[in-house]
Amino acid sequence: MIRKIALLFLLCIGFNNLVNAQAEDSVYIYLPYGADTTCPGVQLDFTAVESNDTMVGSTFRWFANDVYTGVSIDTFHTTALSDGDSVYCWLYYTSGTGFPDSAKSNTIIIHRSTAIMPRLLISITEGSNPDCPGHPITFTGFPVNGGSAPVYQWYNDNAIIAGATSDVYTSIFSDGDTISCMMVSNSTCAFPTDTAYSNNVEIIHDSLTASVTISAMHNPICAGDTNTFTAAVVDAGTGSAVYWFVNGVAVPGAAGPVYVTDTLHNTDIVYCMLIASDDCVINDTTISEPITMTVIPNVSTTASITLTDGANPGCLDSAITFTATITGGGTTPDLIWLVNDTAVASGSTVHTQTYDNGDLVTFRIRPTDGGCYVYDSVTTPSVLMIRDSTPVAPLVSLIDNMLVANTGGTYIWFFNGTIIPGANAQTYHPTSLGYYYAIRDTGNCQSRASNIIYISLLDVEQFAKSAVNIYPNPTNGILTFDWGARIGKGSVSVSNVVGQQMLSVSLSGQSKYDVDMSHLPAGNYIVTVSNNDGSTIRQKVLLAK
Repeated sequence: MIRKIALLFLLCIGFNNLVNAQAEDSVYIYLPYGADTTCPGVQLDFTAVESNDTMVGSTFRWFANDVYTGVSIDTFHTTALSDGDSVYCWLYYTSGTGFPDSAKSNTIIIHRSTAIMPRLLISITEGSNPDCPGHPITFTGFPVNGGSAPVYQWYNDNAIIAGATSDVYTSIFSDGDTISCMMVSNSTCAFPTDTAYSNNVEIIHDSLTASVTISAMHNPICAGDTNTFTAAVVDAGTGSAVYWFVNGVAVPGAAGPVYVTDTLHNTDIVYCMLIASDDCVINDTTISEPITMTVIPNVSTTASITLTDGANPGCLDSAITFTATITGGGTTPDLIWLVNDTAVASGSTVHTQTYDNGDLVTFRIRPTDGGCYVYDSVTTPSVLMIRDSTPVAPLVSLIDNMLVANTGGTYIWFFNGTIIPGANAQTYHPTSLGYYYAIRDTGNCQSRASNIIYISLLDVEQFAKSAVNIYPNPTNGILTFDWGARIGKGSVSVSNVVGQQMLSVSLSGQSKYDVDMSHLPAGNYIVTVSNNDGSTIRQKVLLAK
């Protein structure tokens, strides 16, 4: 305790009681201990200290009696100061906001005298007092106006200690010894005497009662995390040892003031044992208060993604929706969607966008509620996107008795809105009355639906075909009706397969007649010849262009 008080006293004097607390963006200056009053011509050593904050590019300027000395570093040494002179320092710097700024230090008034009484303070700088017998103690003398080469002599109970003539003295003392020191100054202004006698320090020996306390860096803690326990030992003398226990069992190799482990379980009890081997310690074995650990099991976080809208493989211009399913993510996890390892969306388990061919889609979840988790984050396996350009919707025609798409490839045929199993060719032969259309399938992408064709007639009966010859069939535009030696009377009409009449002409007694169908679309048509005698002839004709 005496040592601590003495050191505190020295510290206060050394800084000349100038500053108790630093302000932001500030600077203060000080002289070493004992230099507050000096002989004329003695060198003074000033030091400047800037506050520890955001200042950068600091430079110093020292002033004596308000005149710049030309010194621009953090120390200033001079022998030219007289009694009553003043010294301060300006600090120039760039502040944390990026603007030039400055700060002025405290001012020190110089005290010079031709008659300064030497003084000497001694303090324990190594060891303890009170302490056990047999432990060494080191004393150090702190002079005031001792000059450049003071002479020291240490005393024990006012008796000279032979050979103890330095400013530092170390020895093993007895209980009740009183230590002091004499100093003879060689200062030119030592007056009225050159001799100074220090304070007295009494040595106290006493038995010690050892104690030990422990603290845990973390409690509660997550399972498997590393925890550090620290023992604080008091009054154990020399040669003490600390051993660690978990649930009453000594931990192999766990000796010393620090115990580090990652193997604790919930409700484990940790404590340490202090073994004090010093003879002056009353209690050679001391056990700390135990710490009961709370170890929280780690939660396993899982995540997966599913394509919930759209198709893969699919079309480049088709939006795809993925939905993530997560477990064990805590209360407010970070949810991030990534494409080719670049974040594209966050905060939701559902994400919709279009993709390029070869894109890799992943989803990552990171718990943020401070709980215990097996992994800091979990990322799903990547989904490879296979995309292709959308093919043009096909055009379907009825040629003869076949539905034919206008371009080659693989198709999906539909009847009344339902896929026809196995119908994947460019052509399809309809077998039932109803609505037909097709979609082209590239394997990666499907086109939009083709036009719809309604099949209302699967076959056409030929009545009295010998009465009129209709040719050519197929035709590229001109269709000839030939009655031979007979005269045709009545009308001729041409209808498409859904029953729409495309053209109609009346016969006025010709034996041969040409009908021009070249303006009609290619495909199958039903030609009807209605005679004046009430007979009807129907024939299916293919218009091929």
